[in-house]
Amino acid sequence: MNIHSTEIPGSTIFSQPTLESIAFRIRKLRKDRGWSLIDVEHKSKGRFKAVVLGSYERGDRALSVKRAIDLATLYSVPLHYLLAEPEIEVSGRRKALILDLRKVRTSSGSDEKIRILINFISWISNQRNDWNGEVMSLREGDLSLLGLLLFSTEAGVIEWLKEQQFLFIERDPS
Repeated sequence: MNIHSTEIPGSTIFSQPTLESIAFRIRKLRKDRGWSLIDVEHKSKGRFKAVVLGSYERGDRALSVKRAIDLATLYSVPLHYLLAEPEIEVSGRRKALILDLRKVRTSSGSDEKIRILINFISWISNQRNDWNGEVMSLREGDLSLLGLLLFSTEAGVIEWLKEQQFLFIERDPS
């Protein structure tokens, strides 16, 4: 994925997303939901024809701001997610902990710990521009921060997540 760097006199250097990176995000949003191009056409009630969406995903067709807003709304993500500069992912070394966000959202919201977890998930999603909404990987620093918020150790957080059945899967990252 290419990132275009620009320098404006009197300012700092900043990176702009490329057409490729925007097209990649549009396709990733659809794929993350398990939707085909035809599914999007149906879910959008014909506002996004499959062939047109495919051309957006390939970067063959220009995407207006209005269409970008409509697409972001359809995928339930903020517009800036489509236009943000690409992220560089770094893999962890410990077993990955995957939260099942569906179970978290359907759990009893009256428990203070669960409300803290929901707020934490929302914050992490915003920081990572991760709007998949189904699962979330907890990174090493996430457990430490969540432990502070819940007044617990990392091991205590993991145990509590297991008790609540919020962990989707534990796997070795590779």
